[in-house]
Amino acid sequence: MSVALDCCSEAAMKKIIIIVGAVLVLLGGAGAGVYFLKPDLLPEGIRPLDAAQDQHGKKKVSEAKRDPEVGADLDVFVVNLGGPSSRQFLRTTLSLGVKDEHDKEQVKEFSGPIRHAVIMYLTEQKVDDLLDPAGKNKLREALNKQINAAIGTKLVSNVYFKEFLIQ
Repeated sequence: MSVALDCCSEAAMKKIIIIVGAVLVLLGGAGAGVYFLKPDLLPEGIRPLDAAQDQHGKKKVSEAKRDPEVGADLDVFVVNLGGPSSRQFLRTTLSLGVKDEHDKEQVKEFSGPIRHAVIMYLTEQKVDDLLDPAGKNKLREALNKQINAAIGTKLVSNVYFKEFLIQ
């Protein structure tokens, strides 16, 4: 008699496993359907990138519009890096983001003070700080402040690295 119960319980267990598996497959399919077909029903943190479209299929415009920038390229900088007995060099090329062509011409006029401020600031930097991407971003922000302070006005809105080599 116990053999018959074991046989029935195995069959019942198989049915339960099949039912649970089918329910999981259905829930997964429903989740995938919502994710791909109705992403606006999902919380913003887990929406796919294409869900940035409104109901009419148009891309949503970013609320924080950026003003267009003009790039004012500077010549190459090659400096010794700071630190005790440092024998390492930094070679970098910068592009300064300014509002328009008039500001780009002003950058050319202020090239002497700008180059001096950049060189003096770069020679204070340590190699370990510049190898990290966060260190490079801090350097960009600091150079932006140094350049604007050197020319006495908020002419430069961004500093971009076009080349960055430590040797």
